[in-house]
Amino acid sequence: MLHDRAAARLAPLLSQLENYERSRPDRRIWDLANARALLDPLGPKPAHGKAVQVGGSKGKGTVCAFLGALAQHADLRAGAYLSPHVTTILERILLDGRTITVDAMETQLRHVLARADRLGVKATFFEALTVAAVQAFVAAGCKLSIYEVGLGGRFDATTAIAVDASILTGVELEHTEVLGSTVAAIASEKAWIIREGGVAFTAARGEALRVVEDHAKRCGAKLFVLGTDMHLVDAIWDSRLYRARLVLPGGREAIVSLPDARGFEPQALALAAAAFAHLCPEADLQLDPAPRPWRLPCRFEVVDCDDSLPFVFDGAHTEQSLQAVAAEFQRRWPDRKAAVLFASALDKRWRQGLSTLLPIADSFVLTELTGVVGEDPQVVAEWLRAQGVEPLVIRPVAEALDAVRAKAMPRLCCGSFYLAGEARELLVSRAAR
Repeated sequence: MLHDRAAARLAPLLSQLENYERSRPDRRIWDLANARALLDPLGPKPAHGKAVQVGGSKGKGTVCAFLGALAQHADLRAGAYLSPHVTTILERILLDGRTITVDAMETQLRHVLARADRLGVKATFFEALTVAAVQAFVAAGCKLSIYEVGLGGRFDATTAIAVDASILTGVELEHTEVLGSTVAAIASEKAWIIREGGVAFTAARGEALRVVEDHAKRCGAKLFVLGTDMHLVDAIWDSRLYRARLVLPGGREAIVSLPDARGFEPQALALAAAAFAHLCPEADLQLDPAPRPWRLPCRFEVVDCDDSLPFVFDGAHTEQSLQAVAAEFQRRWPDRKAAVLFASALDKRWRQGLSTLLPIADSFVLTELTGVVGEDPQVVAEWLRAQGVEPLVIRPVAEALDAVRAKAMPRLCCGSFYLAGEARELLVSRAAR
């Protein structure tokens, strides 16, 4: 990130780690051995309370944010491990919705690296941060520890952590070079977050759901499916409030009201509420109104510019997540179109994603990602021209941002968390001057 002082201070430690998030290898070159070895001294269940793992192609962060908010409202200390970060590396480890301090992260990373050195293990960036999060949650005495999957599930470092429940939001084509070229293949990788004899909750559909159900059956896990075992019914949604009746597994019912809901939030809240009711049955489950999820940057984050026109930042980069962004934009501004700032990592299905944006876009400004392997914006531009759209290509993100801001209409930045984070920081820092 542009001005991440925490990352700068931690650079001597982080430089010892292999960062596959940024180098984006075209095949899997990791497994669970390192994470298991690094976690082993903490014991088989390294948490004071309950733990849950959250995976899926989209919506993971929102589910984690609702879980944390539900726990915090019930006076239960909660920790969440999230990825990627947007403005600072400290966003990866939250305690009661707040980032840990750089001192705390430095302490935890030093512990992890010292242990890796003793074991002769070369830890990756994600493995080290995962173990650091576990250590932080143990030290804080968290009653609920929430772990978001980084990539896939079968070989993700968070799968080395013993958990009491799993949530799989849904499955779509993503990271095909690592996870497989079909929805079924990707679902078979993600389904591994459902543990032997465990309990899981999912919103998967179609072919993906069949794969997930087969996996759950093989490993003797209880699987609760949104739309089958739990339901949101009688939903009423106006511009200010979402209201529905939530039927939880087992038949328990609760009224849900969510002020100023975004289109993707009701499903995330339903999954979070069902898992929380299972994990913490004695806790107060507050749903009317539901607590606002912990604030996570660049999840349809609306920033008002000095000209009173909104600028939406979202890290959406898959076809379905970009479709959800387009739908939410249209719901909020039904008579407006957007000036879109876009860039994509190299391995994404950006053509399918951009197709979902075409109906709500007035114009496109294409740029390139900073510090990560990205798609050439000229290649994206050629595809858009074939669709009858003439985009601008401006490679420096700061200049691309200026070009979008010059448009007298709502603006939308999406396609990558890296882009959304950098553009958001530029906009906010300029406003603060």
